Amino acid sequence: MNRLPYALSALALGAITLAGCSSGASTETDTSSAAAEAESVASAAAVDTCVPEDTTITATYGAQAEGAMQVAVAALEEKYPGLTIEATASASQGYDDITKSIVGDIAVGKRPDLIMSGLGQVGFWVEQYGAAPIDADALADTYQTQFLSAGTIDGETYLAPAQISAPVLLVNQSALDAAGAGEAEDIVTYDDLIAAAQMVTDATGAPSVSIPSVGLADWYAQAFVQGAGGTFVAEDGTAAFGDEAGIAGLSIWPDLQAAGLETGVLNLQDAIAPFVGGQTAFLVYTTSGIANLQGLVGDTFEWTAVDLPTADGVGGSMPAGGNGWIVLSDDSCRAAYANELVGELLSEDAVLAASGTDFSYIPVDSAAAETLLAGDDVAPQVAYAWSYDKELTPWGGFDGTKTAEVNTALTTMGQELQMGQDAATSVATAVESIDALVGGE
Repeated sequence: MNRLPYALSALALGAITLAGCSSGASTETDTSSAAAEAESVASAAAVDTCVPEDTTITATYGAQAEGAMQVAVAALEEKYPGLTIEATASASQGYDDITKSIVGDIAVGKRPDLIMSGLGQVGFWVEQYGAAPIDADALADTYQTQFLSAGTIDGETYLAPAQISAPVLLVNQSALDAAGAGEAEDIVTYDDLIAAAQMVTDATGAPSVSIPSVGLADWYAQAFVQGAGGTFVAEDGTAAFGDEAGIAGLSIWPDLQAAGLETGVLNLQDAIAPFVGGQTAFLVYTTSGIANLQGLVGDTFEWTAVDLPTADGVGGSMPAGGNGWIVLSDDSCRAAYANELVGELLSEDAVLAASGTDFSYIPVDSAAAETLLAGDDVAPQVAYAWSYDKELTPWGGFDGTKTAEVNTALTTMGQELQMGQDAATSVATAVESIDALVGGE
């Protein structure tokens, strides 16, 4: 997942501005604009009723999908001779920047037929731009359909996940060995993490755990809450994490701070170098970045990836990170070919390109996963990511039109907790703020 280093607050506020609505625009203006955009989305025609020679489709995507897009475009143009595909890579891999760019294009009349979106932004595209449902029948038989839930809202799938990631704990096993702190694989609960970290810190004299609260605060918070058996978003769309389970899950931040174990590095980008350099023994991160870190660490020290510890060691499902494809076409035949392009983007060959050595995304195609894992010299950390098969839930779930403000509240909460504020107090404030935004009482 590459939503780094900014929270979605920057995205949505910028997107609103680019769409022609200032921060002071009225609710009525925003609603009518979104309604107009939604009305322009077309239902896909039967592809055999369309003429490829008369059709040009456009797609906008992040640089991390370059390999997959090349494979998919070649396959679709071969399948439909005469079809023209204009696929444009964003200059950024960050979902916030990609989204702002797409919103800007739409504002000046250049609406793409197909876009890449971060999984946490599905609601934004559905509620603001009326994204069309994905045609699941266009997907390969080997596509792992359990991942479709990450792009599903109210029973309808609007995004086909392409590059999937999950929250993970990275552990410097060499540091544990030096401190006599046991094995990384035995860290299952928060108590396990705190005990191991305390031994490492006692040996080094420095804080040893980094859970950055800027960059992925909403994703980490959801993982901690669900890991404790709690619910992040209630069925009515309000915040559900203000209960005992939610507070227990989110208490890991202040508990580490109180014990002198949290490094206090707020930004995720800034937290990477201390782990790679061996100063930080524990880093909460994303499976998609494991391959990159493997290249940076090399054989400097032994390290591993383990499931994110939970409050009681039992835990619930983690939220899915990563990205996928959304159809925004305003023409029925272009929508049909856009869905066909989605199918090619999620084929075995395209997934091999998307989840290969540059990234360690969880492969969404089972045949591609088998091929990757059968490769020579697959690092165990990368194998962890490529073989991840645990159930994942959708990321987020709050009102998509309030994404910016909600994520600001969650980031503020994360920062307060990381700096040691009382969990019950900080969580209550965040819940109250979010409920006020999304219409709760």
